Amino acid sequence: MQRPYNPLIVIILLSLSTTLMMTGHTMPYPVLAPWLIEQNISMGMLGWVSFAFSLGNFLAAPLAGQLVDRWGRKPMLIIGLSAIVVVNIIIPFFESLLTIIVLRFVLGLFNAGIMPAALAAAADVAPLERRGAWIGYVTGGISIGLIIGPSMGGILYDAFGFAAPWWISAGFALVAVVMVVLYVPETRVQSPVGEVDGAEGAHSLWHLLQNPPRPLIVLVSLLWLDFAWTFAWVATEPAALAYLYGNYAYTATMFGVVVGVWGLATAVGEIGLGGLSDRFGRFSMMTIGLVLHSAWYVGMMVSPQFTPMIAMAVLSGLGAGFITPALGAAYADITTPDQRGRVASLKEMIISIGGMSGPLFSVFATDAIPTVPMFAGTVVILLASAGWMGWLWRRRVLQVN
Repeated sequence: MQRPYNPLIVIILLSLSTTLMMTGHTMPYPVLAPWLIEQNISMGMLGWVSFAFSLGNFLAAPLAGQLVDRWGRKPMLIIGLSAIVVVNIIIPFFESLLTIIVLRFVLGLFNAGIMPAALAAAADVAPLERRGAWIGYVTGGISIGLIIGPSMGGILYDAFGFAAPWWISAGFALVAVVMVVLYVPETRVQSPVGEVDGAEGAHSLWHLLQNPPRPLIVLVSLLWLDFAWTFAWVATEPAALAYLYGNYAYTATMFGVVVGVWGLATAVGEIGLGGLSDRFGRFSMMTIGLVLHSAWYVGMMVSPQFTPMIAMAVLSGLGAGFITPALGAAYADITTPDQRGRVASLKEMIISIGGMSGPLFSVFATDAIPTVPMFAGTVVILLASAGWMGWLWRRRVLQVN
């Protein structure tokens, strides 16, 4: 029997948990580029590190979504957060590229349930009229982690070397584990015996694909957006790092600050403005958000110096802050409670496909395609996606009542 809980308190706890999770998860990010340079390893190898994580996430996502709906939201949060603690403690003892790639694959396997569980829990407790805003609070926690993690990671690496960011990040993730264990309640509603829980295979991803949420055009469009902007980021990341570190003398601290500003702007958009999709519609905010988000790639094309990129990070981050709550709320709008874990895992699978295909593209393209045309292509993808979301907005294919 579930104990009573205050829905808003659950959202706040989930937001704090995702903040700590993302702080621990992203703190080592600024470490890898300068470390590869020190080791005389091609920057393109960053693509394999990203690919390994995404591959693990992709392979585990179907089972993770099934377990989120069967076991509950809380156990999957605990498993995923605990994996961050263990992996980030281990990596500095080896300090080899192969070890990092293997352990990032393992981390991807065990992290596959974190976001499906967090988003399903948020959708479980959020009232329909506040769904976009409350999901924005949870995803805003991720963005706050993006502020703290890379900035602190860059400073720790420059001051103390390779091991410090990994071990401090493990500490942040451990705090998140304790918080979930002690304070986050289980929000999954038990279905009556003989319905969902009693149906053979009803919790499987295959069952969901046979009976997908409707309207189907909305589901496919949301999945496309998740793929497109994930692919855009990871496909261009190695080229961006090589460009910034090699041509514009960025340090780990400088890059961490730029990413931190991006995260701050995203958090402002998600936490402060996430509720706009409740008033003006999900697709309207996705359309505006995609246009603003493309500013990061425009900046890389025309003004990649540190100060202009701060401004581009603000615009791009605000765009991401408009997109994420609207996207999460739109998934919740078309799903039932017993579908949410599996739909969220399907979302994670699509993100993982973007996360795998992007790095593979970057491995072959970083040294072959000039930087400016690469970012120009990314802008085209994002603006074309914005045009499609704008068309869906005008057609009013998704009504929020």
